[in-house]
Amino acid sequence: MRLILFSLISLFIFPVYANDLDLTITNSAGTDITMTQDGEDNDIDLEMDRMNGAIMQFTQNGNDNTIGIVVDGRTSNGSSIYITQNGNSKSYSANLYCAHAFCTMTVTQ
Repeated sequence: MRLILFSLISLFIFPVYANDLDLTITNSAGTDITMTQDGEDNDIDLEMDRMNGAIMQFTQNGNDNTIGIVVDGRTSNGSSIYITQNGNSKSYSANLYCAHAFCTMTVTQ
């Protein structure tokens, strides 16, 4: 009974962020990822090494959404990242290093 009561009290004291995604990829050879988040206060953090032939699509619908992307792709080649954000107070940050042939990022807000 104490554990249930503590859990219920914790829900009201500490905010719960069910729509946070922290993703670390060390080798994305041919990886395809499609992620859609609906609602408010969504957050995606992506960190990637070696981005080879990857296609990643992130869509956020709602207000106060953020996306942060870090690519340290010393051997990256032929990859694309697509970000679509709908709503108010949206933001993204990106630090891309694609050293081999090319990689692209398209942002639609």
